[in-house]
This record gives sequence, structure tokens and C-alpha cells, in this order.
Amino acid sequence: MGTIRLTLLGGFELQADSGAAIRLPTRKAEALLAYLALHGGHAQPRDKLAALLWGDAPDVSARASLRQTLSLVGKALGATAVSALSAG
Repeated sequence: MGTIRLTLLGGFELQADSGAAIRLPTRKAEALLAYLALHGGHAQPRDKLAALLWGDAPDVSARASLRQTLSLVGKALGATAVSALSAG
């Protein structure tokens, strides 16, 4: 299982253990991963995450956007996502 390195100071930078850059497709995906990393070890309720990132959208839309963004992050991280993210 690989590891990832996330740097937030000086800009968002995500790297695989090989040193290769990992690109996330949207700024919201970056924000979501950064938030989850900063609150590691603590479960984050989906409604809280949806409100944090899509607070101006209706609940149904916000939760759908969260699901889509979690999927995008998981795809970008590949096999590493299994150990890095746990969505319940």
C-alpha cells in the first residue's frame, strides 16, 4: 500500500510516495481532502462536509456534490485511497 504526502503551506501539493504529483480535478476536491487530512482520526459527518463546501446549495444537491467529489478524490488517489479515505 502506497503513501501520499500532502503539503498545504505555500499552496496545495499532493505527491505519491514515488514523488509523482497527484492532481485533483477541482478546487473543491482539494479543499475536501485538505479538510479531511487536517481532521484525521476523527469521523466527519457527510452533512457537515456538504454544508461546509456547498452551504449555498440545497441539501440534496450538496450531498450529491459531496458524493461526486469523494469519488473524484478516490479515483485520483487510486489504490492509496483505501488507506487514506474511509467513507461510511
